[in-house]
Amino acid sequence: MSILKPAVDAAMTLLLLLSMAYKMAGPAFARLYEKAGGGPVDGYAMGSAVHEAAGSALILLFFFHLWLNRSWIKSLFRGRYNTPRSLLALVNILLIIDVVFLLISGVMMSESLFASLPFHGGMAFARTAHMLASYWGFVIMSFHIGLYWDVMKAEISRGSVRKTRPAHSRIFLHAAAAVFVFCGVRAFVRRSIGDYMFLRSQFVFFDFDEPISRFFLDYILVMILFACLGHYLMLLLRRLKV
Repeated sequence: MSILKPAVDAAMTLLLLLSMAYKMAGPAFARLYEKAGGGPVDGYAMGSAVHEAAGSALILLFFFHLWLNRSWIKSLFRGRYNTPRSLLALVNILLIIDVVFLLISGVMMSESLFASLPFHGGMAFARTAHMLASYWGFVIMSFHIGLYWDVMKAEISRGSVRKTRPAHSRIFLHAAAAVFVFCGVRAFVRRSIGDYMFLRSQFVFFDFDEPISRFFLDYILVMILFACLGHYLMLLLRRLKV
């Protein structure tokens, strides 16, 4: 079980990034398919199929992740709530609500996997809801990773001898985190993620001339930005003992 949880978390992270890059991932996969000897493929149509497949797998893994952590659900109405526990509960509940919106709006917009379902339709509402849920979900999931960073480290290192890091090592890690946060802020602004989160732009822009690796790098930096915010906020709250 100690290996299963980190493996599921890692798979969800990869699927989240792939889902965010769907319009670029489709043409990239099409080029790889053609280079491997396949016939010509419509990369943009493939992008929609990749997005639906990756999004469906992500949501299935999310609910599996919930099941693996079902003890948290059972403990929701037990015990005393301090500030860190309240923050964790709030973020988790917001994330569940967001995933439900992703699921409903995604099914309504489906062009392949769920297109035959009776409640398919309502495209204008579904597109807006899906964009909001996608970008807010991306930020909340990244923040969630940071809040649970120490828990995930404990899961991975369970059974191993825990060593205290020397002071210079901790200083280096904090300095590296500061650099990543700075780069993450720049990537957040460059990718106009705030505009999509607050509907200042209702259409997501993709530059198909840039390498997909640069797109992934920017989104990884944004993930690190919000994960660092969550991690350091949790450290601060625990140190303040509120």
